[in-house]
Amino acid sequence: MRKLRVRGLQIGFVVAVLVVLARIGYVQTADAFLASRATAEWDADDVIEPIRGTIYDATGGILAYSAPAYTVDINLQAIRNQDKLAKVASGLSSILHVNQTSLAADLQRPHVIWLQLYPYLIHVSLFTKERVVQLFQHLGLSNAYTIYKAYVRVYPDQTLACHVIGFTDEHGQGATGIERSYNQYLAGKPGYREFIQDTSGNPIPFYPIQTKPVQNGDNVYLTINPVIERYAEKALAIIQKRFTPKRAAILVADPNTGAILAMATLPTFNPNEYWKYPASTLYTNWAISDPFEPGSTFKPEVLTGALATHSIRLNQTYMSGVDVVDGVPIHDWNIYGWGRLTYEQALIYSSNVGLIHIGQAEGVKNFYHYLDLFGFNHRTGIDLPGEGHSIIFPEKNINPVDFATMTFGQGLAVTPIQQIAAIGAIANGGDLLTPYVVQKIVSPSGAVIYEHHVHIVHRVAPRSIMKKVTNVMVKVVDDDPQGNVGMIPGYRVAGKTGTAEIPKPGGGYYKDLYNLSFIGFAPADHPAVEIYVTVNEPHHTAQWGDWVATPAARYVLLRTLRYLGIPPHVTAQLHGQSGNLASHPAIQYVSVPSLIGSDTGRSAQFLHHIGLKEQVIGGSGTIIDQWPHAGVRVPFGTTVAVEVQRKEVAQVRLPNFQGMLMTEVMKLCSSLGLRLIPSGVGFAVNQSLAPGRFVPLGTSVKVDFAAEVN
Repeated sequence: MRKLRVRGLQIGFVVAVLVVLARIGYVQTADAFLASRATAEWDADDVIEPIRGTIYDATGGILAYSAPAYTVDINLQAIRNQDKLAKVASGLSSILHVNQTSLAADLQRPHVIWLQLYPYLIHVSLFTKERVVQLFQHLGLSNAYTIYKAYVRVYPDQTLACHVIGFTDEHGQGATGIERSYNQYLAGKPGYREFIQDTSGNPIPFYPIQTKPVQNGDNVYLTINPVIERYAEKALAIIQKRFTPKRAAILVADPNTGAILAMATLPTFNPNEYWKYPASTLYTNWAISDPFEPGSTFKPEVLTGALATHSIRLNQTYMSGVDVVDGVPIHDWNIYGWGRLTYEQALIYSSNVGLIHIGQAEGVKNFYHYLDLFGFNHRTGIDLPGEGHSIIFPEKNINPVDFATMTFGQGLAVTPIQQIAAIGAIANGGDLLTPYVVQKIVSPSGAVIYEHHVHIVHRVAPRSIMKKVTNVMVKVVDDDPQGNVGMIPGYRVAGKTGTAEIPKPGGGYYKDLYNLSFIGFAPADHPAVEIYVTVNEPHHTAQWGDWVATPAARYVLLRTLRYLGIPPHVTAQLHGQSGNLASHPAIQYVSVPSLIGSDTGRSAQFLHHIGLKEQVIGGSGTIIDQWPHAGVRVPFGTTVAVEVQRKEVAQVRLPNFQGMLMTEVMKLCSSLGLRLIPSGVGFAVNQSLAPGRFVPLGTSVKVDFAAEVN
């Protein structure tokens, strides 16, 4: 019996040991939860965030970049333990320029150990971070803060081309514009480092460390020309001040490529402070998003279809004034008309009755065919998010009255970008092109990973037909019965105005609300630039496109033609405008050559030969950098700053910033160790400290910028 008991105890002990061993084996090999806990205790990984790519304009200027920034977290428990809350509040108040009482309330939050003081110590500059560190060290609180380095998105030109560029949200991801549509390129890919850590979080020696290198974001180069964009935005600012419209837009493009040179929209916003604006402003780019009834700017396309199908001749006549369609009288804008007109004159006088006759001669089938050829039945495919779609009656459901109103641009809705693409086909001789704003994408290593090539959607009509329509549009500008507002002495301008009624939600039209517009291109014989101006619900003015939109178009066209160096080919006297051209002296522009690697003496001689000046920074020798960069077009007589290798010094000589773009001044100040305080946007016109004097490193210099340099 005793032996049996002993045997039983032995067996029981063996079983218990086996159970324990089995459980240990299970825990070590099969229990995923505990295994993950063990791995988490010893395995560590550091994520290396990429630097977001830079967005450049067509001249190489910076439109958006990521700047180093710092976030400071405060250990309130450590400050309480030394009873220094009041001194910390006082010091931070002086550094951050924040009310001390408000700061003290934040620092006295109960049950909080680590405090992230939003927004005062989030994404601060190196200068602010260093002052905060000095304060804590002076108070003996070296263990009471932690600093995290990050990058903050900066838009140096503030509102310039804001709807094209867009902005990044609080997570650093593109929310609108190029920032969104090209986020996959700009964002880059994070890297990481995996290792086995000790109890202090440090890598254990001799254990392997696995790493994946970070891939910084690619750089995106736009077609937006900052000079032309500023012309467009200045014209919009004048419209805003004089007419307080609900919204407005100006589009400038190259009709030979589809490249968008300027895209300005009201209302505008500052992407550096996007949270201050309503969503309707941030997420709506009216130049591409919302379709509306175009009015008479649609008439050149209707004329094109009728001529291309040989449905009419320009010298055919009709009786203007009123036409009765299916029992409904439709009048010209002046009610009584102008008597008998030719179809050519129908466009000059913007006769709705004339366009009805032209459309009826063309026929519904041909009309819809050319709607499609001009791209009005589909999106243009521009490389921006949020492009809207047109609203057009289906061909099978069209009735005679609706068809009649469509011929003069009412009863259908299209977007401004569709209009600019369509008029571009007339300007370039017949090709419908896809508009675009990104010309190339370059990797951090300098490799071009994408380059835009002109995309021809299809042929709309023969060049001979487009030439006829162009000549009619030139006569529209030259012989406009409302006055020759769009004429530019020395240039043939092809254009058409529009005054479109705005439909009511429940049907019918408002009697006092209009969309006013102008569309055109120049020089008419060899178009280099096309423009579309649209103004929605202007006030304090007669409701005519000639009175509101055309002057803005003329303002932008005149300056753009001069900037592009396109000389007048007709004298002002031929148009009876003697003296007007001389009253606006043309600005001469020069392309900046590449000087990097050259000797300062030789570069000065070369610059003088082409009409530019040199300003040397750092002594004499081989040039390592220059501002403006090579290829940028600048006004004749501009100073080009060149930098040579120099030793570290306590003082620097102040450059002459006159004529430089803001982004160039920023780069130069950063290189010299100066603190720039900018005012305005555009070209540098004035600086607070005289050029040539020596100032200590870190000196602040205020520079005023303006849209134009005369």
